Amino acid sequence: MSTYIQRKLERASLNPEQFNEELNQSIKILISSEIDELAKWFVHFTKDKPHLKNLQNDTAYNRNLLY
Repeated sequence: MSTYIQRKLERASLNPEQFNEELNQSIKILISSEIDELAKWFVHFTKDKPHLKNLQNDTAYNRNLLY
């Protein structure tokens, strides 16, 4: 996962709706190995952010990133 995408998601994290949109866009452009990195980063980043953990991101669920 690129630093650029990570920073975009971090900036958007204050607004769950924007974060969800950025996450969805990121998933669409990343390759499989980057998707794995994104999934690990997401778990770590949202550990203390319950407002981001409960997103209903269809793209992420379809790619089995969020359970």
